[in-house]
Amino acid sequence: MDDRIDRIRTKLAALPTSHEATLDPPLPEERVARFEDAHGVRLPEEFRRFLTRVGSGGYGPDHGLLPLHRWQASAGDVCAGRLSAPFPVVPDLDVPEGPEPNEELVGVFPGTITVVHRGCSDYTLLVVTGPGRGRLVEVNAEGFFSPRFHSDPDFLAWYERWLDFVLTGHRSLNRFADQMAGGEEELVATLLGDALPARRRAAAYTFLTHPRPGPALPATLLRAYEREPHPAVREGILRAMAAQGERGRALLAAALADEVATVRSLAAVLMTVSVAEGRWLSASGRRALAERLAVEEDPSVQETIRRTLDRAP
Repeated sequence: MDDRIDRIRTKLAALPTSHEATLDPPLPEERVARFEDAHGVRLPEEFRRFLTRVGSGGYGPDHGLLPLHRWQASAGDVCAGRLSAPFPVVPDLDVPEGPEPNEELVGVFPGTITVVHRGCSDYTLLVVTGPGRGRLVEVNAEGFFSPRFHSDPDFLAWYERWLDFVLTGHRSLNRFADQMAGGEEELVATLLGDALPARRRAAAYTFLTHPRPGPALPATLLRAYEREPHPAVREGILRAMAAQGERGRALLAAALADEVATVRSLAAVLMTVSVAEGRWLSASGRRALAERLAVEEDPSVQETIRRTLDRAP
């Protein structure tokens, strides 16, 4: 664990000065212990080590790491909850989709502290009590989406991944919560062979912004799509294909025959690209959409294809 602390310090020092990568001073052990005693918990060890040896708030994802006095008081206590009560969601059982169906998890998240306020009603929480102890979880205080765990096993891994993404030049950091650590070879292995859909989806989403992808990646993504059983992971793969430019978008036609209507619709939308004049669609893409429209039976997919064709003349 000390090696990770040293690596994080080194990477923080390597950041360009334009990032203003400053952290609040580390907390004394006694201050952390008082917080724990007051709430009847012990903080996850990796987070505790970060607080006492690296910093207690400041530079980090989105608007940065929150200081201790805001761990349970963000946006009018919207994320406050008893720390000793367990956060009930089990990590990685499936890929959560759609609004949160459990009303007890809308607005109050027991067993967690707020480490990042991402904006509006979106928060990144650290699980202190419950089956996901030590993991980071993304939540929406209004229940717009179900809680979804970050791929990282603990806080130090999560924070170091953030630094790695910044230092290696990921094309965007907006998808950080949905992504994972690893180089292209490791990510492909996860995408093709991991038993957990949540991890396969994270690998796919990482390719949306991964710097310097290899020339064989579009074909590899198509192979992953063709063998992927989970619709949400297939959608992630399609987004990754589209992010590879025209070579990736040219392969999206294969998904127009997907068994799930929403996946077919997404493939149609992703076949276009934004240009100064509006939307652009290749001639081969237009032919593929027209051929699919002739046999498509789902009204929602029909409407999506027609709208796509109309908006990309």
